Amino acid sequence: MTNTNRILVIGDSQYKVEEEIGHGLHSTVYGGYDLSDNNPVAIKVVNFASGVNGSSLSTEARQHSYWKEIELLLYLQNINPYVIRIFNHDQTDRYGMIVMERGGTFRDTLIQFLRLGMRMPLSYVQKFWSQMVSAIYYMHHAGIVHGDCKPENFIQVGKHGGTLRLIDMAKRRIWAGTPDYSAPEMHKSSIGLPPKYGYKSDIWSLGVLLHEMSTGFRPLISLNSNFEKIQYLKNLHDDLPLDLNVSPSVHNAMKQCLRLSPKHRPTAEELSLHHYVVNGF
Repeated sequence: MTNTNRILVIGDSQYKVEEEIGHGLHSTVYGGYDLSDNNPVAIKVVNFASGVNGSSLSTEARQHSYWKEIELLLYLQNINPYVIRIFNHDQTDRYGMIVMERGGTFRDTLIQFLRLGMRMPLSYVQKFWSQMVSAIYYMHHAGIVHGDCKPENFIQVGKHGGTLRLIDMAKRRIWAGTPDYSAPEMHKSSIGLPPKYGYKSDIWSLGVLLHEMSTGFRPLISLNSNFEKIQYLKNLHDDLPLDLNVSPSVHNAMKQCLRLSPKHRPTAEELSLHHYVVNGF
């Protein structure tokens, strides 16, 4: 599966495979097109071979993980309008293949505004953040913590990229994200114990996303390394200081999300009813 610009048959459909657009420990994601309608797609190819990339997972374990991912995504896309859509899937003895929506990441959009030296328009901030809140609300309603809400895990699809889709729904046993979007409680566990995170950790991440969208920078931008950021969060003893150069409604929403104590943060359902989400002010 290393050759690009080839035709790949998945089920009864044909796809043109082009460039690699992402990869993980057990999989590679390619950009491509559905030859029946020429619509862009992302094709995730999971290698079932044991020992690939130094992983100790057996072929059976990889196949099981592949089918669990498909089952989770198919379940979520029926109840969550902001989760990535699966179009097709199939497998051979060696590979599992999933055809999904393709779009640029929300990080790309943030970078565009940064390069232009301008803030994201307020209408964009409200539209996209409201979709992020809804995406997490539906996840939590289904009993699932995302655990890694960040711009790279939202892709933009539809006309002019106006609709967000949440990606990377893998159930996490350990934290492996960037500290910029991680809640303080994820770094306060005792040595040797897994990080503590739950629904309210996703709410913190939504607050960081709103801060970045509305100000153009993340709250921990003054800290240079991941180590410094983790130490800062680990030793945080009060609510996170916020940029005040935003509208009162945005500030209120950020303040609620970025409370130090998880129990003082709103639930996703409560956040979805915030006046900024509902009315835009």
